Amino acid sequence: MTSEAPLQTVPLPVHRFDDPLIADGPPGFAIGSFADLSPWSDAPFPHRHDFYELVCVTGGSGTHVIDFVPYQVRPVTLYFIAPGQVQFWERRSPLEGHVMVFVEEFLVPQYDRVSPRRSLSLDPLGTGHALPLSGGQVEPITGLITALEREYRRPGGADVSVLRAYLHILLVEMRRLHRGVVGGADEDEDRGTALARRYLRLVSEELPNEQTVRGYADRIGVTPKHLADVVKRTTGKRPAEIIRAALTVEAKRLLTHTDLTVAQVSERLSFDNPSYFGRFFKRECGMSPGEFRRRAGLADNLRSVTRTPT
Repeated sequence: MTSEAPLQTVPLPVHRFDDPLIADGPPGFAIGSFADLSPWSDAPFPHRHDFYELVCVTGGSGTHVIDFVPYQVRPVTLYFIAPGQVQFWERRSPLEGHVMVFVEEFLVPQYDRVSPRRSLSLDPLGTGHALPLSGGQVEPITGLITALEREYRRPGGADVSVLRAYLHILLVEMRRLHRGVVGGADEDEDRGTALARRYLRLVSEELPNEQTVRGYADRIGVTPKHLADVVKRTTGKRPAEIIRAALTVEAKRLLTHTDLTVAQVSERLSFDNPSYFGRFFKRECGMSPGEFRRRAGLADNLRSVTRTPT
């Protein structure tokens, strides 16, 4: 009788803010062109960051894949990627524009007196990773980015308070534009919206250990019905839908980027058994976990032979 060898997982590369490419400026923030921050700024392989990334593409073509959602690169577009999300680029022509990276602590400290800091971001659980700009939207946004970079490269060193102020304004303007696309008021967040944002943040932090709406409602200190009403009104989705979407994305990450068996993925995501996980995944994705893994493997193999040389 032989013992089974332990399964080896293949961890995704994680780009960290202490990388020498981005750690030379003020603590917690950097800005530059794709060329300045190459090679990881347009990395063609799946990877994660331990920081926030905000990208403004003004030229070039290709596809930007964020958590399995492909976005066609069309200037001028803003992309927002939160820590932990999986992304990669498939370039058809060289990318032009600005790449901004920052840690949460760099944000204006006073903002969290109004609402959770992460409410500044586009919803990482929805489809708001890409924000196309058109017409009169382009100049105000690119003007802010230009001002950010000018201060960042100021002779004698940047004033951190100025960088924070420009970044704060840029993120607020992005949020306003995003709301204009999906609908909604352009006012400061009310209590209901702040509650919904807190729910989204908790889901991103607590899954897979907590998978019930009641559990999150208890953590926040509201009834499940009140939480459901507020989240539905604010996001257009029921709280349970958001939990399922987050579980599905993490399942896809594990199936695509590790060698974990389906049973081990099921266990990692705290499902009662692999059969239940398989039924859940097929209901959400239209295919079994094994079929999804096979298709993802074929796509990766195709990319490896067709990728544009760097």
